[in-house]
Amino acid sequence: MAITKIQSESLNLADNYDFTGTVTGAGESNKPAFEAYVSSNTSYSAGTTTKVQFNTERYDTDNAYDNSTNYRFTVPSGQGGKYFISSAIHVLNATESGLSYVFNFIFKNGSHFSTTSQDWRGTRAHSCAVYNTELMDLSAGDYIEIYLLASGTSTLTIESTNGNVVGNTKFMGFKISS
Repeated sequence: MAITKIQSESLNLADNYDFTGTVTGAGESNKPAFEAYVSSNTSYSAGTTTKVQFNTERYDTDNAYDNSTNYRFTVPSGQGGKYFISSAIHVLNATESGLSYVFNFIFKNGSHFSTTSQDWRGTRAHSCAVYNTELMDLSAGDYIEIYLLASGTSTLTIESTNGNVVGNTKFMGFKISS
């Protein structure tokens, strides 16, 4: 059945309709959107809370991620709303079974917002990946940064590459709705 004009009093939502043409105004663009990663393995001081420097962009639709100075995402003017924010941090300890714990922090406007962690103080580990994902209400000018805190028995490394996969330690986000 072809519909040329929909009138609210005659539309039966239980019916199936075949549409041709283009639907406009449906959904959102999910922009701004970005993904950045650590381009090379980086030494890390155990027991120190450190901002992770995601220095290489895979994409950045609105030039809202700073990959060279502050290593943070800033909500552009007029783009406030609900955002999906995620980070993955891969940590390696040079000593087998040397890792005690790893914390992945999301900071909003310079203050702690959320934490995820792995804790091996009873058994210890050699390497790990800690993921942190949030839905956040953000306003224009708000900025998001990722920090790491880990403890180990020897040199720690923030891993960029694991096998043939580049960009294991990454930070990404996109706008969900206004």
